[in-house]
Amino acid sequence: MAATKTPDDNRSHRLLKPAVLARLSNLELVAKAVVEGYFTGMHRSPFFGFSQEFAEYRSYNDGDDPRFIDWNVYARTDRTYVKRFLGETNTAVNLVLDVSASMNYQTDEVSKLTYGKFICAALAYLVRKQHDALGATLFDDTIREVMPPASHPDTFYRLLAMLERTEANDGTQIHDSLRQLAATITRRGIVILVSDFYCDTDELTRHLQVLVNAGHEVVLFHVLDRSEQNPAEHVKKMRAPSTLRDIETGAQVQVSADFLRDEYPQRIAAHIAALEKTALRNGFTYVPCSTAAPLDDMLHRYLLLRQHRR
Repeated sequence: MAATKTPDDNRSHRLLKPAVLARLSNLELVAKAVVEGYFTGMHRSPFFGFSQEFAEYRSYNDGDDPRFIDWNVYARTDRTYVKRFLGETNTAVNLVLDVSASMNYQTDEVSKLTYGKFICAALAYLVRKQHDALGATLFDDTIREVMPPASHPDTFYRLLAMLERTEANDGTQIHDSLRQLAATITRRGIVILVSDFYCDTDELTRHLQVLVNAGHEVVLFHVLDRSEQNPAEHVKKMRAPSTLRDIETGAQVQVSADFLRDEYPQRIAAHIAALEKTALRNGFTYVPCSTAAPLDDMLHRYLLLRQHRR
């Protein structure tokens, strides 16, 4: 049964707008505001795949959350075991964030990179709640930083610290980065890729299929500025040629007003449609995101898609 909207729900929706979240002091507050604010008043668990019903024991491994060690068993056997629960998948969730220069683009309240950080922080909060292993990778023209998946409580805070200190770098080589990523991720799990995906769709699909063939679930969060999603609204009044500069390479090109009004919006729409189509055809989860949209819209869309996949 769908939850009924209340005045408190509408207030939470307003509080989850990017401009409001950007005024919070750190990403931990953002993550908590997005996740707990979204589920305020709802009568179902927000966490996908986790249940508190005890199922069995398994041996303790490095990186496991020590809160689930059964110390009574340890006292009797001198061996360390952790509890497993019905519905626990022990999944490794890898958050992969594009930190290239194009992610710095901004005409709304926040840049694409900031919005991407908000997404990663909120999803990390979810993963922490369900006690799965959490990892992260930052890339631009190569992989810049890697945090291997672990379910230790400190992992969440280390990931947030990594995001907090990250700034956009140079150009993008998403295909090379995905090739490196596939070689380093050995544990099957969920790979969540957050990017503006300015790349060749066919080549992107080829590299993502390597991850799928290795047993990973692939999720694409396609982050675009509102002016990129609906460029016709921003250029329809133009009458003179304009000079556009590549934010990553610095290269400049002069384009006509007719191109900006007509052909450019068509090309952007075609690229978005191609990503949606290839995701559907290849079993990826595709989540379109606008930097102007409240974060609960993003979270609702993703969790709904996950529910349909199960």
